[in-house]
Amino acid sequence: MVEVISWILVAVFLIAIDVITSSFIFMWFSLGAIVAIILSLFEVTVVWQIIAFLIVGVATVSIGYPWAKKKFKADVNHVPTMEQTYIGRTMIAEEDMGKNSKIKVSGIYWTAYNKGRVIKKGEEYKITGIEGNKLIVSSKED
Repeated sequence: MVEVISWILVAVFLIAIDVITSSFIFMWFSLGAIVAIILSLFEVTVVWQIIAFLIVGVATVSIGYPWAKKKFKADVNHVPTMEQTYIGRTMIAEEDMGKNSKIKVSGIYWTAYNKGRVIKKGEEYKITGIEGNKLIVSSKED
């Protein structure tokens, strides 16, 4: 009976760690503790209870953790930053744009890095990405 109580405490402790850390990794070992509880009720030796706990724990972590991580990460709505909303925007060049130039987007001046040909004043260009604090632009025709 002492073994059953010990395994229950182990399971509760592991679930408590998961609740505190939100890591979803220790919870799977609590399933191993449940198997150990069942084995202790059938009076299996402590060594086999520990072996079963470890085998079931490792197996459920290796299967359940990647599943839970993918499942819960997919459910989180990602809100893009202000700069990320610039990507894909088509704009008109206010001056000739060589490799490096300054552009104004939503009232904020940015350093723009042109990865394509020179963009002439009045031509359309597209913001294609962000590298550090620079916006990456290319001609609309590219």
